[in-house]
Amino acid sequence: MKFIRKNLKKDILLYLLLALLALFLTVYARSRNSLFAIPINSSLSTLPTEKSLFTTPNGELYEWSDVKIGAGGFVTGLVIHPTVPDIVYARTDVGGVFRWNPANQTWKQLLRADNVPHQTPINIESVAIAPSNPNILYAATGAYTKTDEKGVTPGTLLKSSDRGNTWQVLNLKLPMGGNEPWRWTGERLAVDPNNTSVVYFGSRLDGLWHSEDSGASWNQVSPSMVPLGEPHPETDRRAGVTYAVFDPSLGTVDGKTKVIYAGVSGKGIYRTTDAGTTWQLLSGGPSTDLVPQQGALTKNGELITTFYRQQDDSRGGVWKFARDSWQNITPEQGKNYSAVAVDPNKPDTIFVVTYPMTPNGVYRSDNGGANWVSLKNRLDKLPWWPSWSFWSLSGGIAVSPFHPGQVWLTNGIGVWQTENGYDNQVKWSAAVNGIEETVTFDAISTPDGASLITAIADFDGFRHESLSSFPKKSHENEVFNTTTSIAYSSKNPNFVVSVGASHHEPWVRRAGFSTDNARTWQNFPSIKKKTHPDDLVFGNVAVSATNTKNIVWQPSNSKPPYFTKDRGATWQKISFFEQQEIGSNIHSHLWNRQQALAADSVQGGTFYLYHQEKGLLLCTRDGGETWKVANNTLPSRIWNGANLKSAPGMAGEVWVSLKEQGLYRSSNFGQDFVKVAMVEEAQVLGFGKAAAGTSNPTIFIQGKVEGNSGVFRSIDLGATWVRVTDYPDRYYGESRVLVGDMNVFGRVFLGTGGNGFIYGQPSKLTQKISP
Repeated sequence: MKFIRKNLKKDILLYLLLALLALFLTVYARSRNSLFAIPINSSLSTLPTEKSLFTTPNGELYEWSDVKIGAGGFVTGLVIHPTVPDIVYARTDVGGVFRWNPANQTWKQLLRADNVPHQTPINIESVAIAPSNPNILYAATGAYTKTDEKGVTPGTLLKSSDRGNTWQVLNLKLPMGGNEPWRWTGERLAVDPNNTSVVYFGSRLDGLWHSEDSGASWNQVSPSMVPLGEPHPETDRRAGVTYAVFDPSLGTVDGKTKVIYAGVSGKGIYRTTDAGTTWQLLSGGPSTDLVPQQGALTKNGELITTFYRQQDDSRGGVWKFARDSWQNITPEQGKNYSAVAVDPNKPDTIFVVTYPMTPNGVYRSDNGGANWVSLKNRLDKLPWWPSWSFWSLSGGIAVSPFHPGQVWLTNGIGVWQTENGYDNQVKWSAAVNGIEETVTFDAISTPDGASLITAIADFDGFRHESLSSFPKKSHENEVFNTTTSIAYSSKNPNFVVSVGASHHEPWVRRAGFSTDNARTWQNFPSIKKKTHPDDLVFGNVAVSATNTKNIVWQPSNSKPPYFTKDRGATWQKISFFEQQEIGSNIHSHLWNRQQALAADSVQGGTFYLYHQEKGLLLCTRDGGETWKVANNTLPSRIWNGANLKSAPGMAGEVWVSLKEQGLYRSSNFGQDFVKVAMVEEAQVLGFGKAAAGTSNPTIFIQGKVEGNSGVFRSIDLGATWVRVTDYPDRYYGESRVLVGDMNVFGRVFLGTGGNGFIYGQPSKLTQKISP
């Protein structure tokens, strides 16, 4: 630049550059969509993750990002655009919709608090692309078809005209089951390849619907033509209309594709040949009591569809409908099948996957289903993924139209990709960077130890050696375990306890302790000896600050708590609740987000319990043997989401967050509680490292302070608060866990109900350029 003379001092030039950088970052962060790129690294474990910046009211930049775990949930389906390269979308049962970025091999979450008009479920029933317009994307969202506790059942139908960057809410409100059985069936949403104004949606309870004005208005196809569907004997959750597929090979009528297929549970496959005016059952094929799973069309107009039935023995199948007749092309009898895909460039090449998925359950035919090979699969999986990663729920399979041999596959742990799908020996690689889909239960940060140790559903949890690399192992590799609570002894942070079990088989427990800061674990002796109380499962756990043999366990299912003084060799039921006739409805259900138990961080043998049914704070000073009601003034009936925490290093300092009822503090072992001023809502609560020059820990909450929502930090025990983000990394789902880092001031971890853990910290860039 001409105005910079060569004789200017280097330090002045450097100052100007830093000042410009500071200005740029501040403006960029305040745009609320601020993202910055990270150099691409060829190592999967260090590939970039999207980050965001938030400017606090005091001008501090907070950087937010995912804690890298690597999927860990059911990716229920995947669609690839047929005419534009590398447009790939993945849908999940609890974690939202993701779009693939081929440039840096990452996925981007598309349902965020800053791009959806209002909060909507991130349980995805179906997604659909418009074959003739690569920018159009539809998503059907909703978790359960049954009425929730607020009397709400309808799902939400969304539409994007810019590939998921922004969304509009459509007016079709139907019950959806993105986290119910049959969430692995085909895409219920479909857009006419010849007319983007025509959209179909197959619902679970209310039949087939269609729109002819790009989703602005909807009409039901008469159930006399396309029935609603029958329930299946295995589940009371209905599958309904499981998929809709357009066949463009036979042309159009009035500008709309003539031929459309719809699969209906327990009723068969229906077809229209006049663009939806009339529909007929395709008879003469598979039994109508089967549940159609997914459907795929070849370029030649052949429908390949998979079926499920489970009564005494599996007798699903794979059938082909061609030239108005059915042909059974099932690879192997006695199995159920779900995922199906046809190679867009090789119409006789078909892939199918059994349900559930097994290592021998991925098949390919190169002659239209006349013969099949069971693929021999080699797995290039993440380090912590178990060896049984292919023994799982099966989701979707898709073949790239632009990369010969490239096949995508989804299942209960994530997304897989291969470049040699035409071979019989197939190498599948994990393709999950950017997808985080675990449901969190608890987390701790230990002083002078691990900054983050987590407890999650299904895959146990991790000691996170790095926040930006995938973990090498879970707490106990190879187990299917939901860990619901984790805690450490304040005077001996290397001693950590956790409780959990398989939520499908709760008698199979993985609950015990670690003496090396969660590096290795052993089950409680009572579990090893098979003397463990039947009631003692899931729930919350706490360990004495001074005695690692003294542990209190509050189980789930409204059972009374137990305590041990021999490190879990024997357990004694606490009879106080029955004796006082106050009941033991403290932790009502496994999936209820309740942290009702805590140990005092200084005084040994002191434990606290929040009794949600009565609004009581109970306390013991002798390790659990005797209890008393310390306080009866707390709000009651907070049965899903109360958080009871003791402040690190402060004897008798007890805090309770009670969602919309606010935040409460006691400084005398729970005898008196004061509602914290300014805090109108506290969904989750946690403590972190003290700020420089202070002795008390930093407090974090996610909730609402003086009318503002977000994550807040206080360094003066709640007297003042600083908002460190409005939404944590734009996530608007349920916040389940909050914990501050005990080793790094200002860093805070937030556990979500479907996108793992998110963390925020003061930006290093801010620290470097601040005067």
